[in-house]
This record gives sequence, structure tokens and C-alpha cells, in this order.
Amino acid sequence: MQLFNVFTVKDVVQEIIPYLENTGETAPKAIYFDGWNGLAASAVLRSIAEDPPPFLKKKFDKILHIDCSRWKSRRALQREIAHKLKLPHSIMAAFDGEDEKDDFSGVEESSRAEVAEVTREIYQTAKDHSCLVIFCNGSDNTIDMEDVGLPPYYWFSGTTNKVLWTFRGRFRLDPRIKEKVDSSHLYIYRNFLWAFEYDTAQLILDEATEVVKYMMQCNNKQSITPGIAAKCISYLLWLSKKGGSTMEYNWATHASSYWVCDGIIEEGQSDESWEVSTALHQQIRLDDYSSHTVNFLPGHLHAESWKSTIYESDIKERLSPKLTSFFLAVEKSIPLPPNMFQQSGRLRVLKLFGCSFSFYSPPFHCCRSLRFLGLDSCTDQRQEEEDSKGRPTMEFFQSLWVLDIRHMDWDLDLSPDILEQLAKNIREIHLKKGRVWRSNLAWRQLQNLDKVRVIKLLDLSGSNAIAVLPSLCGATALRTLVLDGCTELVQVGPGLPPSLESFSFDAGRPGTGDNGSNGAKISRISLAGCAKLVDLRLLGYLPNLVELNLSGTAVKFLDLKMVYQAMENLQAMENLQILLMGCKHLRAIFWPEYGMLQLRIPCIDITDIRFFQSLVEKSFFSFAWWTHGTFKLNLYLPCTSMEDEGKNSNKDRLCTTTGHLVGAPSVHKSLTSKTCCAYNDVRIEEIAAFDTWRTSGLQFVPQNIHVEIRQGTINNTNVVAAQAIRAVRFVMNRVQSLHVHNNSSITSIIPDEISRPVSGEDINYHALKWCHVESCPKLDTVFYTNYGRGYYCFDNLENFWAADLLMARSIWSRGRPYRWNDPHCFAKLHAIHLYCCPRLQFVLPLSWFNTLFSLETLHIVCCGDLKQVFPVEERFLSAIATKHPNGMLKFPKLKHLYLHDLFCLQQICEAKIFAPVLETVRLRGCWALRRLPATASHRQDGRLVAVDCERDWWEKLEWDGLRVGHHPSLFAPRHSAYYKKRQLRTTVLR
Repeated sequence: MQLFNVFTVKDVVQEIIPYLENTGETAPKAIYFDGWNGLAASAVLRSIAEDPPPFLKKKFDKILHIDCSRWKSRRALQREIAHKLKLPHSIMAAFDGEDEKDDFSGVEESSRAEVAEVTREIYQTAKDHSCLVIFCNGSDNTIDMEDVGLPPYYWFSGTTNKVLWTFRGRFRLDPRIKEKVDSSHLYIYRNFLWAFEYDTAQLILDEATEVVKYMMQCNNKQSITPGIAAKCISYLLWLSKKGGSTMEYNWATHASSYWVCDGIIEEGQSDESWEVSTALHQQIRLDDYSSHTVNFLPGHLHAESWKSTIYESDIKERLSPKLTSFFLAVEKSIPLPPNMFQQSGRLRVLKLFGCSFSFYSPPFHCCRSLRFLGLDSCTDQRQEEEDSKGRPTMEFFQSLWVLDIRHMDWDLDLSPDILEQLAKNIREIHLKKGRVWRSNLAWRQLQNLDKVRVIKLLDLSGSNAIAVLPSLCGATALRTLVLDGCTELVQVGPGLPPSLESFSFDAGRPGTGDNGSNGAKISRISLAGCAKLVDLRLLGYLPNLVELNLSGTAVKFLDLKMVYQAMENLQAMENLQILLMGCKHLRAIFWPEYGMLQLRIPCIDITDIRFFQSLVEKSFFSFAWWTHGTFKLNLYLPCTSMEDEGKNSNKDRLCTTTGHLVGAPSVHKSLTSKTCCAYNDVRIEEIAAFDTWRTSGLQFVPQNIHVEIRQGTINNTNVVAAQAIRAVRFVMNRVQSLHVHNNSSITSIIPDEISRPVSGEDINYHALKWCHVESCPKLDTVFYTNYGRGYYCFDNLENFWAADLLMARSIWSRGRPYRWNDPHCFAKLHAIHLYCCPRLQFVLPLSWFNTLFSLETLHIVCCGDLKQVFPVEERFLSAIATKHPNGMLKFPKLKHLYLHDLFCLQQICEAKIFAPVLETVRLRGCWALRRLPATASHRQDGRLVAVDCERDWWEKLEWDGLRVGHHPSLFAPRHSAYYKKRQLRTTVLR
């Protein structure tokens, strides 16, 4: 340890420089500077870094000033070092990529570690240079610079490396932090008696100057002077000294309000002054200031302006007319003299704790300059002579900016004029287990909140008498709403102002007192449309909550870890419905450890499929929540704003959660306007929609777990981490219905690099029942099918529908490698409907027995390049010819075959087809097709297969004979006598 004996930044710099110059073998390589009991340390380090002496510049190739006094994470530290070393943009981009990955993985910012790629680059950049690292460490632990990439100072005898660092900065004055300094480091410090004289005031100003520089870095402008910032800090230090540990200042909530209301930061009603005060509040460390003894000398300029006392004797003393802030806390309920504040015309901040006074005529009613009024645990002491004198007008309410009432009821009966003026000026209302309105009017009178235009914060913590939240739609400036402990409240929203940025509802744990013993009554929380909402705090025992609507908010993380539901009567409980539509910034959901007992998620908008990690528990054996019975989950990719989707889109999307049939889609314009029809007796609409009600192929049925991929860009390129890939596979294997539409970016629903078989879970779409794909012009292959390791795929698929896939070459990429029997793949597929896929070459390659034995309907229109619907793997084709009856592949349930404008179609299946129950065939424009499926020669109902086709095409068909069920006598063709448009047979010359 090394003690210095100077009191200015300039002088102590001269004390430290020799230690940095000394690069001998025995010289200290790591130097810790603690400042003056923690004060001004960062100012000293900045002075050395920004203006090093010339010989220090010659000694070190690089002098790196790393200021992380406002600590975020080890990764943020590494980013700052990389920035100072001016590493290439490609290296810096690695930080954004890792941050994004951790966002979707649910890694908290404070836990984010260094990036290995950047660590190597920093090492390569710095290893051949001598470096002086000047480091302000805002964390609670020492940092080994080797971990972030800087070479250790004991390596490389040809170079010199040193570290000068501190834990201090931003008024971090907690004396316990210095105990964490490594004993091997040279420790430079100065202990001194805190006396508020010139030296101390100058050091506070130096530290305040540092804070103002931090603020300028954030805002790129100087919004406050160092002198004002120093005065704000002096305010905290002085009050902490005077109030000791008895006074509850609630610095974390009110420090910035005190500064504005007292007038230290002027122009209090302008938004800028409050924003500046909040920014200053955020930049400094609000550690335990009461641990420091700051002695204000007699006659100090603040002595008559700021007063805080805990002594009964001070109540009887005459208050200074210059007093601007007064804090009083007494252990017993001591009555205040009625005339106590008669001379306090300049009083702006008043906080009373445990006092007794007349609520009818409070002693501070004459304080017309009052801006902050805080009352905590005060009691009413009515005086007999008050009725004869009449009640004062309570005009001080008209000037209030902040009202803070805790643990007391004060039934106010304010005049309409005062209420109107209060509504115009009030910026913050804090009511914690307190009340300030007449009981007979309760909160219904507070519909005037609808007129509160400037209020920024409303804190009703512990107000368990509130059953109905007043209308807040008119509070257009409201940013923070706190409803902790409002257990009688039944519903929050809708209609909260879009300016809301922070919301908190803490119902308390079960069996822990008033807040949680019976559970909160809250049933619905709707924050929909609060586009600026980023901070959501929801926790406690919520057995009655059935809806949480965060649609259209800017929430990045939804933390439900501390939400408790009832463990009993699960069958009687309604499912908790979570709505997350239009949440473009949503990255992760944190679930309770024991799951959500009853859960239904009708809609989640997803910007990136890495979000799937939030839906899957870490072992990948189940969804991240444990739910009693079935549940609803609808996922929408990519996320779009609520405005983009139109007024009715949300209702349309919600209706899909009921599980009812969605009406058959209208026939695409591509089928009616672009297709040239050469037949008078055929309407393409009829071909497209025929048999709609007899089959379910066109009736899309969203299931319990539903995914919709729609217009917009889906980011799949960053899905490289094993955890993200496994999450995508897990979810897609449990999706029951899939709707893909109007997306111009995707080339496959799930890219091949994610779908291909690897160790772990493969994508096999085990649960998929319904699939509807349309208007995706770049889609090349709809599904990359995987049959690796003997897994089955699409074993529950019932209906597939696709339209307007202009570039698609296949629906399923390939078939299973030849095997004798596969009773599961596509075993339940009933219907395939394809419209306007002009480049489609095939639908599904076949390579196994028991193929498509549930297929009933094959409906294909306007797929001009299609040559084979079902190509057959070569070995399987040989097996069919030698081992199947009559060398045909059986489709035991195929009933309806509709083919239109398939000009290149040569074969329905590369193998011959036997369809014993075939009922209807409708064909137009399939001139290259020469075979129909064979059918049963002795049909059970005796009816022939109805065939609607062109006469010319029918006459050119090829037949195998009646013995194998392939003969014209088994079919009943229908041809129109006038099926072609009239055409000129000769050329007309003019």
C-alpha cells in the first residue's frame, strides 16, 4: 500500500506517474488507485489517459483508457477495448452477432462473456506492443485482462505492459469494495476526514465533471453543468449525513425528483429538466451514502436551505425562511405545531415520516411553493377549534409536481378548481398502501386522471382498496405505471396511453400476508398498443389471470419466472391466454420453474426462428412450460406491426384459435385471369373449387399448435448454434397445422442445413396434420424430407394445399431410400391440392410399399412443367414390377382425380397405378398423359368411374385390358359436343 498526501487531481497525477515510468523487473505491473476514500479516482485516471506526459508516450506504444465504471458485462468491456484498438468492422460485427444469439437464448446482459473470436484478434493486435491500460472497473470483481485478449503484463520481455485501475467512479463510495483488490497489486489511496470545505468541494466537482462527460457521451450535448451536478451530489451526501439510517429517502425512486423540485435543476416543468435529472440519476452510483460522515461547516451555504432531522427537539425550532427542502422523521407520533411552516414560503420539498398533524388543516397548507410532498405513516390529530375557523383552501396542491403518500389514509375533499390545477401540474403520484381521496367518491372521482396531461409516473403500490383503475387514456405523457399489491384490482386496460414505457404488477407470493394470501383478483391485463413499453414486471400469485395481452409493445424479454398459479382445481381454471401480436422486439420468454399449469398462447409474432428456444426447455424433451392437458400455441413469422395488418387482422387471427373450420379460400386470380381456357363448357373456377364440400382439402383447420409464415423477411442465416437448431426441430416436429403465404424471401419452409439429419432430433413433421402454402414466389422446395436413421416423417399429415408457387420445383425433396415396408410415412394423407405451380417437376418421390394408402383426392391445376406427380425410386420400381399384383402400385382409397392444364404431364405415377375405389376423373389440357389408373373390374356399387375429359384425349389413351382392371368399359366418359371455341379453319386474306 502507498499513502499519498495531496488533495488535488493535478498533484496526485504527479505522484502516480513515477510508478508508471518504472518498468524494472521489480516494479509493480498492476496499480490500484482508490482516490480520496473513493472520490475523484476516475478523474485522476482520465487526466493521465487524456494528457500523458511525453516520456510516458514514448514508454508505451498504446495507452488505452477503458472506462467501464457503468458496468454492463465482460463482453461490454471487451467491446470497449476492441473499439479503442480500432479493430476491423468485421471483428466488431461479431459482438452484435453474439448479443443477438444471447438475446434469443435468454442470456441476461450482465452474464454475457467475452467473444472468443475477438479475444484472439485483440491478442494478435496487442502482443507486439507495450501497453498501458487505464481501467475504471464498475463490476464487483477484479478482471483479468488476459481473459478479454490483452497479453498478460508478465509476458514478452521485449515489451512493457502495465495496468492502472480503480473500482471507483460515478460516486461509487462504498468502502467495502476496496477489500476485493488483489494483494499483489500496488494499492495507492488516501483516507481523510470528510469535511465539506474547499478541498472536498473541489473533489466533488472533479467527480461531477466526470459524470457530465459520461452524460455528454450518451446525448452528444452538454445538458447540465458540472457545478449543478456537484450540487445535486452534495444534496445526497448532506441529507444522508443528517438523516442517518432512520430517514427513508428512497433515493432510487426520488433522487431525480428532489433535484428538480428543490430547484437545483431549474425549469422544473419542462420535460428537458426532468430528463436531465433522470440522466444524472442513472449515471451515478447510489450506494450507501450514509456510511460517509460529511461535516458541513457552520455557516455553509446549504445549511439554511436543506434540513433533515430525526430529533424531536428540532420540531420546536424556528425554520429558516430560506429553507427549500425539509425532511423530518420521528420514532413516536409527535404532533407538529400548527404554525410550524408559517415562514416557509420558499419550501419546495417536504417529507414527513411518523408525524401527527391535523389532516383537516395541515401545518404546511401555507406553503404555496411546494413541489414535492411526501407523507409516510402520519396520523390525524384534529383540533377542536378548527371547525370554527373553517378549513384552509389547500392551495399548495395546485403547485405540486410530485405526491408521495405511504401507509396512511388522507380523505381529501378538494375543490374542483384545485383538482383541475393539480391535474395540469402533477407529474408523479405515488400511493403505497395509502389513499388521498374521499371514501364516498373513491377512485371514481379520479376520472379526472383522464385530464392529467403531464403526469409521467403513477405508483399505486399497496392500494388494495382499488377495484377499478381510472381511465388513463388522457394521460398522454404517462411513462410508468406501478400497481404492486393492488390485489383487489380486477382488470388493467385496455386503453392505456401509448406513451407507457414501464409497467409493474406484483401480487405477492401465496401465503405471505395481505398481498398474497388469497391471490390477486386480477383477471385481465391488456397493454396492447403501448408501443413504447419496454419494461414489464409481472410476478406473484395470480390464480385468476386469464389474459395477458402485450400486442404491439416493444417488450424484448417476457419474464414470467416469478408468476404463480393455483395448484388446486386445475379442471375449473381457465387457460391463461398470452397475446403477443406485433411484438417486433420480442426475443425470449422466461418461464416459471414449475411451468404454467394452464396455458394458451393464441398468437406470438416472431421475427427470427431462434425465438423457438424460448418455447423449449433445455433438455429438449418438452415445451418450456408444464401444462395440465392440451394447450393452444399459434406462432406467426415474421413479425409485422399491428398497423400493417389492418384493423381487422387481429380478430381474424384470433378466430383461428377456436379450432373451427376456416372457409375455403377464393379461387386465385392466377387461375381465372391468366389461364387461357379453350373450352366453352368448362369454368376454371369449377375445376378449382369442385368437390370443396365433399373433401376437406380446401378447408384449412388450424390446430392447437399452429405456425403461420407470412409476408416479410425471415432471418434463418444466423440459426447456427446447436441449441437454436434443436429448438427449431423440436417445435416443427410438434406443429399440427402450418400456413405459409405471401412470403417473397424464403426458398424452403425450413432450410436444408437445419432440416438435414444430424445427431439429435431431426425434422420429420410428426404432428403436422394440415399444411397450406401459397404465394411464395421464391420457394424452390417446400419440404426437405429426412428419412435418416430409420425415422418416419409426415406420419399424421392429412391435407396439403399449395398455390402460386412460381419457382417451386418440388413439394417434397426426395423419397425414402428403398425399403420393403413403411407403414407410417404419409399414411394419413387424404388430399393433395396444387394450383399454379408452373415450374413444378414432381410432387413426392416414392420408394416404399403401402404408399399413400389413405390418399383420396389428387387435385392439380396449371402446373405446366409437371411430368410426373409421383416419380418412383429405381429399385422400388423394379420391386413393383416383380412383386406387386399385375405390376401395379396400389392406391387403395384414391377416389377423386382432378388434373387441369398440365401440358407436360406424362405419368401420374412412374409405376402403374391401381385405384380400386376410384369414382371421378376430371381432366383438361393434359395432352401428354396416356394412361388412367386401373380400377376394380368388379366394382362393389356397380357404378363406372366418371371421366370428364376431351374426346380427342380420350381416344388416344392406352389400355392394359379388362383382366387387370384397365379397360374403357370400366369408365364412363363425358364429352361436351361443343367443348372447343369456334376457330377459323382457313386464312382470311384481305
